[in-house]
Amino acid sequence: MSQKKALLGAHVSAAGGLYKAFDRAKEINANSIQIFTKSNRQWKAKAITQEEQQKFHTAMQTSEVKIVVAHAAYLINLGSKNDITVEKSIQALAEELVRCEQLNIPYLVLHPGTSRYESRDTSLQFIAENIDKALQQSKTKKVTLLVETMAGQGSNIGNMFEDISIILKSSKLNSRLGVCFDTCHVFAAGYSFENEKEYKKMWNNFDQLIGVNKLKVFHMNDSKKERGSRLDRHEHIGKGKIPLTTFQLIMSDKTFSNI
Repeated sequence: MSQKKALLGAHVSAAGGLYKAFDRAKEINANSIQIFTKSNRQWKAKAITQEEQQKFHTAMQTSEVKIVVAHAAYLINLGSKNDITVEKSIQALAEELVRCEQLNIPYLVLHPGTSRYESRDTSLQFIAENIDKALQQSKTKKVTLLVETMAGQGSNIGNMFEDISIILKSSKLNSRLGVCFDTCHVFAAGYSFENEKEYKKMWNNFDQLIGVNKLKVFHMNDSKKERGSRLDRHEHIGKGKIPLTTFQLIMSDKTFSNI
């Protein structure tokens, strides 16, 4: 990838205390990790105390971890047809942004949500408006919200690069937004990047629509299902339908040496 060590890790548990995530990072020799800052199955969480903040910051300073990424709760759906769910989602996302800022976590990954309207573009603009509301409510300044590429299962949107582009361009707080690229999701969505020619073609498409500069995090997952299945089924790398060549191309791509 480059002469310096690649930023590699995994999603680790923060059970028993957020600071314990760094112990689990050490167990797998990770220098980057992703965590949930609260239960991903609940809307609310107890506020982070100053003591918890201090323990987290101290643990990070003494660990080999260079960067921490947080993932927003799966309950959050900014495109829901249910108004109560939308309001809860905006509030929950705002709270998660605050938690990240308290912990000095620079990136929060978000699933964009489902399609609220018959018009895909209108649904995407609605999601962008709600992202802006959450960012404004949070009063945070430093956290970048990363819209994750999706597989397109059910009524979920965000499976096309055009979708992500519309969300980012519709936001009035675009500078606070970036992208998380999930290999399983992009493959399941139907994108071909199994050889060098297709790989370059896909990234040219991504760059034209979104901008490679907006890419901040990779979720490196194989897929249990075939390309274009639109089924979100992760598999261990090398055991699924995505050829190892794809992962080799990403890992040796100098464009992503700091990602």
